[in-house]
Amino acid sequence: MAAELTKYAIWLLSPLGLWVALCVLAYSGVLGRRAWRTRALILAHVQLFAFSLPWVGDNLLGSLEEEARQLEQARPLPAQLDAIVVLGGGLEGRYEGVRSLPDLEDSGDRLWVAARLYKQDVAARMVLSGGQFEADPRKQAEAIGMTTFFIDMGVPEQALLVEANSRTTFENALRTRTLLGEQSRQIALVTSAYHMGRSVAWFEKAGFKVYPVRADIRVIPDERKFWEWLPKARSLDESTIAIKEYLGRLQLKVSGLYAQGGRP
Repeated sequence: MAAELTKYAIWLLSPLGLWVALCVLAYSGVLGRRAWRTRALILAHVQLFAFSLPWVGDNLLGSLEEEARQLEQARPLPAQLDAIVVLGGGLEGRYEGVRSLPDLEDSGDRLWVAARLYKQDVAARMVLSGGQFEADPRKQAEAIGMTTFFIDMGVPEQALLVEANSRTTFENALRTRTLLGEQSRQIALVTSAYHMGRSVAWFEKAGFKVYPVRADIRVIPDERKFWEWLPKARSLDESTIAIKEYLGRLQLKVSGLYAQGGRP
C-alpha cells in the first residue's frame, strides 16, 4: 500500500499533477477570495508552460544523465562480476487476448545493453528485476516478459534469475540481494541514465559493489532551430521524469529504511 501511495504523491507533485490540483482548488472555491483563485490558476498554467519548454526539460534530465556518465566513467567494469542486474521499466509483458509478446518501451535500451554485457562475458548470471502494480491476471509481470526477450537474444535460460515481485527501486535492491545470496556482491547495474544515481544509492545501501552501465540516454546537446525550442509534450515528459527522480532521492534521504550495512 505504501508503494502505491508514494506513486500517487509523486504524480501529484509532477507538473501535470500540480496543474490539476491547482485548477481544482481554484474552481472549487476552497481558496475563498477571487484574487487567490486567480493566482492559483496563473501558477498552474505558468508552471505547466515552463516545464514544457525543451530548455527546462533538457537541463533537468541532462543533469541526471551527466551524473550517470561520471559515475560510469569513475567505475570501469572489471573482467568478471557476480551478476548483471537489469532493472524493469524497459518493457511491458504480454497481455492475454491483446498482445502475445512483450512490448518494448522508450527505456527498452536497458535490455539491449544488458544482453550485450552478457555476451561480453561480464558475468555468468543476469538478474531481471521488475514486477507490477496491477493485479490483473491477464497481464504478465515485467521480469517474466524480459525473460522472453533475453532468450530470443541468445541468452540461455539457465543464466537468468527472475525477480518478478518488486515495484520500486528500493524493492529491486532488497529482492536482488535475497535472490543472489550473501556471497554475490559485485554487480553491473543496468538502468536508464536518468535513473542511475538513485539506483546506485539503493543498491549500495543493500550491500552491493555497483558498477553502473547507462542505457536510454535521452538528452543530446545538438544544435536546434528556433521552433524546436517551443513547448513540447516530450519536454514535459522529460521534466516529469526528472522531478520524479529528485523526489525519489529526497525519499531516500529521509526514509531511514536502511541501517548501516544495508540491513533494513
